[in-house]
Order: sequence, then structure tokens, then C-alpha cells
Amino acid sequence: MIICHLIIIPYLLGLYYSFPSRRVVCKFIGPDEFKKDFDNFITGYSFLGFLPSSSIGDESPEEMIQEYFLYSDAKHFSELYKEIRLALKDSKPLHVVSKLFDELNLKWEWARVNGIPVYIFRKRDNEHVRKIIRRLIDIVGAVVLMILLLPFFLIIAIAVKLDSKGPVVYKQKRCGQNGKQFIFYKFRSMIDKKNKDLKRELEFKNYLESKTNKGKVVDPDEVTPVGSILRKTSIDELPQLWNVLRGEISLVGPRPSLPYEVKYYKNWHKDRLSIKPGLTGLWQVYGRGNMPCDHSIFFDLTYIINRSITLDMKLIFLTIPAVFFGKGAY
Repeated sequence: MIICHLIIIPYLLGLYYSFPSRRVVCKFIGPDEFKKDFDNFITGYSFLGFLPSSSIGDESPEEMIQEYFLYSDAKHFSELYKEIRLALKDSKPLHVVSKLFDELNLKWEWARVNGIPVYIFRKRDNEHVRKIIRRLIDIVGAVVLMILLLPFFLIIAIAVKLDSKGPVVYKQKRCGQNGKQFIFYKFRSMIDKKNKDLKRELEFKNYLESKTNKGKVVDPDEVTPVGSILRKTSIDELPQLWNVLRGEISLVGPRPSLPYEVKYYKNWHKDRLSIKPGLTGLWQVYGRGNMPCDHSIFFDLTYIINRSITLDMKLIFLTIPAVFFGKGAY
């Protein structure tokens, strides 16, 4: 099997792509000093089927370009995101080479160029059709899960009520698509304490402005015994299936932000609000609580650009082990 993957398949692909007419025309974008690395990569891995646009003329018309290679030397995720947005052309694949990807835990690279990971970004066509399909999946998924989990909900409700004073379900204002606010539901996992939002707002502001991991914003002394279990496994989030059914959030998407968080967003962070928030997403599966703010925002923007039904289904299934093992939750 290893010999097949490492020798036979590349050899057969090399034979197939030995005809220039079968190769994919790709254009280099980036500083001139990286152009040689790009050419060496294309030449050294000819079985990938890429053909540099420079080989058919530097002034190749855009309609002849099938894919793009962006070499980025950005030092910050804000710069990298801006470069990606500028380089994206319709639904054509964009291969991005950046050292910043090593700071993430995605492991999405399909190759490395001089040790630097290469990620693919691609906007999908037929957004209207996919929007309808996604809504159908949301409705069916939410209804089925609410029916199956109803006995579990009753057990949790009794446990929360017996554990401490206060309502079973906690309500909170969150920001949805385009910043529109809605009421967000969770099983209560903390003691009812006033004036805690001001403290958390300050902590979030410090978190956003620093480049450190989020850590524990919540005071452990405020978390109830039952609540600690609910939060560790993210079971406290299950009442949001009602938000999914109401169309305020989707099963998959960026987590809905608090109004005070949006208040401190940088301009590029606001693109996170361009779609419906979700019950789970890239950040919940691969990052959870353990990363700096710009990293988590970039996670969500990566999802938004590459959004597809296939990716959504993958993230739904990957959420199960992430929740089961309590990865990054607090």
C-alpha cells in the first residue's frame, strides 16, 4: 500500500500530466523572491498536474487561469486574511503558503513548500441552493435531536434545579448574522450573580488586545457542581437546538458573539458576522478555548470562505469526540 501511494500513483499521474493540455494552469501571487520556490515546487512535483501561467505567457488572460498560488509573508492573521480576500477569484481554488498556518491546529495542509504549509481556500458557487439545503438539515437535525434527547433534557433540568437556586435555562443576548441580537439559551451552569458582565467585558478586551490564550474567563467559584460537568462536555449548549429551529443559528457556523465582544471587534473580525452563527464549528472542533483571539477569529473566517455542506457534515461528526473528551472546554 505504501509503495502504491509513494511510487505507483505519482508515476501514473506523471504520465497523465506529461501532456501540457491536461495540466492545470496556475498563477503565482506574491513577492518576487518567492517565485523561484514556486517554480521549483511545480517542477519537482510535476505529477500534481500544475502548469505555471508564466510558461504560456506572463500576460495570460484571467479566463485561462484555473487556480492560484499565493505566497504570503504576512506576520499577522489580519494581514493574511486581507491577502486571501484580495486573491480569491470567483470559485477558483486558491492555494495559500504561509508560516502562520503552523500556529493553528487545523492540519489542513495538503503539501509543504520549503517546510511551509499550503492550505486551499475556495468560495463555492450556488450559495442560494446550499442555503436551502443547509436550512433543511438544520430543521431536521434540530427536531430529531430534540426528540431523542428529551429524556436527557429532563434529567439535566432536575439536576440543575436541585443543585442550586435559579432558573434551569439561562437566557442571554447574543449577536447573530449581521450583528442582529437574539435571545440565546443554555442550561444554567453558574450561580446567579449580578454585575459579572462588566468584569467579563474587561477580561475579553484584554484577551482581544493581547496575543495570549483565552484561558479561564469564568471564575471557577461561580460554577455549580453540576454546571462544571455541563460546561466540560458542552452539554449546557444543547438548549440552543431551539435557536437552530427558530432560524437564529445554524448547526454549524461561528459561535454567536456577545454584544460587548462585537463592540471591541477589529474591522476584519466583523466579517465573522456575515453568516448565521452555529452550534459548532471549526473553532469548537480544532481549537475550543485554547487559543489567542485573532487565531480563533481566523478559524471562523477560514470556515466562512470554505463553507460547504460536506464540510458542515464533517464538523458535525467531529464535534462528538471533541465534546466527549472535553477538549479545550472550561
